[in-house]
Amino acid sequence: MMRGWVLGLLFGAGCCLAPRHARAFEREWHVGGGLGVTAYPHYYGAGPSLGLNAGYGISDAFDLKLELLAVSHSYASSESESERGASYSAVTGVSYKLDILQWIPYGALLIGYQHISGPLPPTEPFRRDDALLAGVLGLDYVATRNFGLGLSVRGDFLLSTFDEGQAITTMLRAEYHWGF
Repeated sequence: MMRGWVLGLLFGAGCCLAPRHARAFEREWHVGGGLGVTAYPHYYGAGPSLGLNAGYGISDAFDLKLELLAVSHSYASSESESERGASYSAVTGVSYKLDILQWIPYGALLIGYQHISGPLPPTEPFRRDDALLAGVLGLDYVATRNFGLGLSVRGDFLLSTFDEGQAITTMLRAEYHWGF
């Protein structure tokens, strides 16, 4: 349901807004960060997340991306006790962007690594260290030639327990662009 809403929002924004000059170029660097919320629907409670991202435009439609994400979360270890933990991930991959408007929708497929610090729930499918596959949908607004704002939704899937270890992160982001 959430994925359908995000896709509808991205395509609706693209269709309803007046076209302007294309703002993304090849050989452009991006670096930024964001704040958000990450939820593990079946295991951990939702918690705040902090992300850093970097990218390089290999063409006007494709970027190489790197994302770092830190999440603080909790889980109930017993009826009256709650444990705190944190997960850290680093993923890299390729994104495809629709470079036609000042609003730039994009999607990315990333692969990387996740580490969980703190206590692990004993009966849950998580490992302290695991490989990670991430899919990202986002919408960026190019405010100026060097500065952009964005919203992204990232779904993480642990490769050792693909159907059980999912997480969803919604993030508000800001980026600096240069090298055009």
